Amino acid sequence: MLRSAWLVLLYLSFLGLGITTPFVMTLGYVWVDTFQPQAVAYFILNELPVAFIMGAGAFLTYFALDRRSPPPLTLASLCQVGLAIWMTITLSWAELPDRAWVKWDWAFKAMVFAAFVPLVIRSRVQIEAFVQTYVFSLAANFVPFGLKVLASGGGYGRNLGLQAGNSGLAEGGYLSTVCLMAVPLALFLGRHGKLIPRLPMMHLAYGGIAVLAIVTAIGTYERSALVGLVMLGLYMFLRSRRKFLFALIGGAAAIAVMVLAAKSWDARVSTISDYATEGSALTRLLMWKWTLGFVSEHPFGGSFDAYGISTIMMPPDALNPGGYVQTGRAYHSIYFEVLGDLGYPGLIMFLLVIVSSLWSLLRLSRKCRKIPDLVWVADLSDAIQTGMLVFLTAGAFVGLAFQPPFWYFVAMGISLRAYLWHAERAETGNLQGWRLTAQRAREAMAGGSRWDEPTVLPEQAPLRTGTWRGATRARRGGA
Repeated sequence: MLRSAWLVLLYLSFLGLGITTPFVMTLGYVWVDTFQPQAVAYFILNELPVAFIMGAGAFLTYFALDRRSPPPLTLASLCQVGLAIWMTITLSWAELPDRAWVKWDWAFKAMVFAAFVPLVIRSRVQIEAFVQTYVFSLAANFVPFGLKVLASGGGYGRNLGLQAGNSGLAEGGYLSTVCLMAVPLALFLGRHGKLIPRLPMMHLAYGGIAVLAIVTAIGTYERSALVGLVMLGLYMFLRSRRKFLFALIGGAAAIAVMVLAAKSWDARVSTISDYATEGSALTRLLMWKWTLGFVSEHPFGGSFDAYGISTIMMPPDALNPGGYVQTGRAYHSIYFEVLGDLGYPGLIMFLLVIVSSLWSLLRLSRKCRKIPDLVWVADLSDAIQTGMLVFLTAGAFVGLAFQPPFWYFVAMGISLRAYLWHAERAETGNLQGWRLTAQRAREAMAGGSRWDEPTVLPEQAPLRTGTWRGATRARRGGA
């Protein structure tokens, strides 16, 4: 009862503050979408469409109160909108219409809201608040799980978190992947966070969150978690400025996992090398082969959950000497999930989002690394890159393509790029041509400042230094 009352109070706080501060309503939706209070509350929240109310409030407050300084269009943003439209069109030829509409209902919302987030999240404070809200909403689920793993060990298919069942954060493959994605964000907040007072041990608290995220991922006994963990360590090593120290800590952690891990965990992950005979891995391979055959005849895909019509022939085993047939097995891969559901057009847009986001983040990191005022941009860019690469590797064996976490990472990257874009133009104050016309039109539509007053975003005043402009010009080869 006390937990439910606290959750209701927190929900009402997001709604109340969001009426006067629109970006808070957007954070409220991120909290509801990630933490899912309706799944753990015992009254009120479990009886209301809490996500719809918060999401509708975020859109309404933005269009009514906050239409200013929109981000520049990016290829990732356009592809997100394109995917939302295309997934809706594919419903007209869905192989399993009833199931397709059910998945479209939440996948469409995830895509549209992630594309909407950069319109609202613009300043450094807002970007950090977005990251803080996402990490803490997720931590509320994996911290209890991680503590239980340390106390009594984990296990495949065990529900040790707040949610029960076999979907969402209660499903091991999903939980382990998003936990590993959150590790670099938690470490970034420990180093650069400003919203929470910088107490002496604050960085250790965020480090503890990162450790528990890794423990949770290992405790799920998911083999995809091991793949994601390898990518996490490798890319963080490559982006680290203290590679020797990182290698020592990472090596010690790897040895500790191998020594302390239960035999049951070792037995499960060791089947990765025996994919030809291990049932789950072999099923994946056969399903991927079926998907390639399906899209060769249906290049536009079969809409959501098209795998429900799949039929694969399993090889003989001790119980079935003549082999046996399995039907309706899931894709177990983000790439084959997109290909089977949305066909080649959907897969192309999905890959364009990935490539354009990673390329943009890499450029941001290189551009801001040596500018003192923008080191936080470079470090957050690296954190987002790392999280996305974990998703792209672990997700090769788990069907999570349309789940919100990846698209929130895309939104973080777009917001970060837009922050720098606006800050640079606020610094120069000399927009010309169509950019000046567009700026004036946006300000006139928003009913905000006069046309002859440049837009200055919150938290950007400290960036107005000769050092920044001089460094930027030097990097461009200018005088």
